Amino acid sequence: MPFFPQMKPSQAAVFQAAARHFNVYILVRRTNLMSLRFVGDPGFVPKRIDCKAKTADTDFLDPKFGPKQTAGLVVDPTITGPGAFKTSHKLGSATKEWTGFSAKMIVPAVRTLAGQKALTYIPNGGFYFVDLDPASPRYGCVKFSSSSLLSAGKYIHGDFDLYGIVPAADPSKNVAVSEMRLGQHHSRSPELLDVQTYINSRIGAPMVLHGAQESYGAEHSDEGIDIFCPDGKMMGAENAAEIAMLYNTQFKGRKLFTHDGPRDVVRGMFMTPA
Repeated sequence: MPFFPQMKPSQAAVFQAAARHFNVYILVRRTNLMSLRFVGDPGFVPKRIDCKAKTADTDFLDPKFGPKQTAGLVVDPTITGPGAFKTSHKLGSATKEWTGFSAKMIVPAVRTLAGQKALTYIPNGGFYFVDLDPASPRYGCVKFSSSSLLSAGKYIHGDFDLYGIVPAADPSKNVAVSEMRLGQHHSRSPELLDVQTYINSRIGAPMVLHGAQESYGAEHSDEGIDIFCPDGKMMGAENAAEIAMLYNTQFKGRKLFTHDGPRDVVRGMFMTPA
């Protein structure tokens, strides 16, 4: 039975080609399908590493202002409430992330509609603000402006989150380069930059924007992933148990990094012990 990744066929073909070209397995966390409809649209941008806020699962109905088109876009959950999320767990996670993100990344001057209307640029070189116009069909959605010009703000959709990039020649060795990216602590595999450039230049938008989850995680995620193999095969792992089995067998005991576990430092790189 053929396997179909949770992305557009044209996008899957790019990941397939990258896996063949670099002789690696590319593991991708499943992206909100509603986000993928915005890829390449000039009014929208993928979520950067410094944007920790979450994307909405669905559109929602505001009790005062009517239906709002939020599905697949980064939102302020204090505006959308539970209507934009499929479960209370997702709402809780989104609310927790929003608290930290908004405090750090959204300056007080743009936290009201009146404040936004009084300004041309986001103060202090800020990039993020929320569409606070109740008449807007995307009321509650977060916008990003690379120039800080409010009128140039674009809505933010989900990116492709990598779970891992595993070299076929030596799948057991997990090496991570530790660095800062956009003011965030960032870890990546040595293969990331090549894979990232290859995919982003062919997919229509820079959808791979940061390192893989295996360079951060202390344990396997319980969310499904899509796997692109160096021989062109595509397959999936549906939960933490299946991912752990993949790492233990096909990847020959490959280990995750942990925040507290032992690491060997080699020329500025972290390596999991053999």
